Amino acid sequence: MGKPLPLRVRVFITTAISSLIPLLLAVSILHFSFIDSFEEQIANQAMDIATLAAQRHDVIAGYSSKTPVNDLQIIAEEIRNYTHAAFVVFLDKEGKRHSHPNEALIGLPFTGGDEGPALRGQSYTSKAIGISGPSIRAFAPIFDGSRQIGAVAVGYFEPGISLTLSKIYKIFYIVVPLSLLLILLFSVLLANNIKNLIFGMEPLEIATLLKERDCMLQSVKEGIIAIDQNSEITVVNQVAQNLFPPGTEFVGRHISKLIPDSQLTLVMNTQQPLEDEQLLINGNIVLTNRHPLVINNKVMGAIATFRPLTEVSRIAEELTGVRNIVGALRARTHEFLNKLHVISGLIQLEAYGEAKSYISSITLKEQSLISFLIDNIQCSAIVGLLTGKASEAQEKQIILEIDRESLLITLPEYFDEHAMIVVLGNLIENAFAAVSNQSQRLVRVLIKQSSHDICIRIEDSGTGIPIEYSHRVFEAGFTSKENGQGFGLPNCRNRVDVAGGTITFNTNEKGTIFLVVIPYQLPEHVAQLHAFGI
Repeated sequence: MGKPLPLRVRVFITTAISSLIPLLLAVSILHFSFIDSFEEQIANQAMDIATLAAQRHDVIAGYSSKTPVNDLQIIAEEIRNYTHAAFVVFLDKEGKRHSHPNEALIGLPFTGGDEGPALRGQSYTSKAIGISGPSIRAFAPIFDGSRQIGAVAVGYFEPGISLTLSKIYKIFYIVVPLSLLLILLFSVLLANNIKNLIFGMEPLEIATLLKERDCMLQSVKEGIIAIDQNSEITVVNQVAQNLFPPGTEFVGRHISKLIPDSQLTLVMNTQQPLEDEQLLINGNIVLTNRHPLVINNKVMGAIATFRPLTEVSRIAEELTGVRNIVGALRARTHEFLNKLHVISGLIQLEAYGEAKSYISSITLKEQSLISFLIDNIQCSAIVGLLTGKASEAQEKQIILEIDRESLLITLPEYFDEHAMIVVLGNLIENAFAAVSNQSQRLVRVLIKQSSHDICIRIEDSGTGIPIEYSHRVFEAGFTSKENGQGFGLPNCRNRVDVAGGTITFNTNEKGTIFLVVIPYQLPEHVAQLHAFGI
């Protein structure tokens, strides 16, 4: 099987043929219809002339005159010159001519063989070949009272008709080639336009691409939803469908009916992508990226990809929180190495009493902090983060006060320990940075859980957030730090928003206080145990 013709060529051929065939049919029909109509018009005109001539009194009188040939010849030429007929011939009852444009034929029998009915009193038109050639002619009987005295024949030669038609055909000779040229031109333009609309691809390539697209849509682990310019869903893969009840209709529905907070319409309007944000879809927390679909500088829709936060994806996404823990533990390790070096030095100096006293002091301090955290914070990861941050603060000569009223019993699924680490770690890290250049370096932390919410309060003794920055602190990519990336606070806010909570701050020249409130109704049995101090 040979290689198929390119789409552009096939479109051109199809368009040209589909346009040429109606044109040729129209020209043919018009040609034959025009000829028939024109000949019928000539015949009717000849009949009108013959009828009027047959009714003229001077014609009837001419048949009765002593010189009928001369009188009728004069009348015939008068009529012929006035009407531009090819001939006007008066006949007697025997079919002999009493007039003719060629006077030598006067007195001779009429030729053509179609004059018989007229001599028997009938009026009609016909086409016949006479002595002067083919012609369209009309016959009318001439009566003197009730007695037929002859007949008149009026005719137009077909060569004369063909000459008239040829003048009309000249218009066709111009219009038809011009029409053919326009058909070819528009066929080329249409073929090129179709080719451009499909980005120069052939049908087989498009079909292959669609198959590949469907295969990729169903094989990827991320859910995919695409909308058009009207915010109606056009594409959805199986992973995305799994987030909704079976039987849910997708294609053709407005995106807001399925995902009210999708922000795909906003992405389409602003042409700015939104990346790496958490979103609540039908009770499932997903990580989503949204991008506008732009073709030839025109927004045609938007696409959202999202993936449920499985354990692996959570760990990858919570890199900031993990980094906080790792950094805090590294600081704690460094701190303990320093303390071990002190103890080792005192032992080598045989200052056993001082070594014992030093060990007792640091042990008491560590046991006091760790015991408090273990008793009041029922989340090992948070305990590890706060313990490490305490060591980091000591290393940086920052006073980290963990409020003794701190209490954390349990966390909801929509604000789990990963989200807590991100929010708490970033806020403490920002507080450390705020006091790093201050003479008084104080950071206070409060984590308080009640029966209906979880409150996180981070206070520092820095110089506060400049007023020109205060409205941008939650803006992704904005940072006032020299080596900052500007994603810490936006990430915090995103986690808080997904949990349905609030994050606010109060700042002045004496420092900044960040307050996070996460709504959470403690299970009744847990609340009762807590009420009894268990």
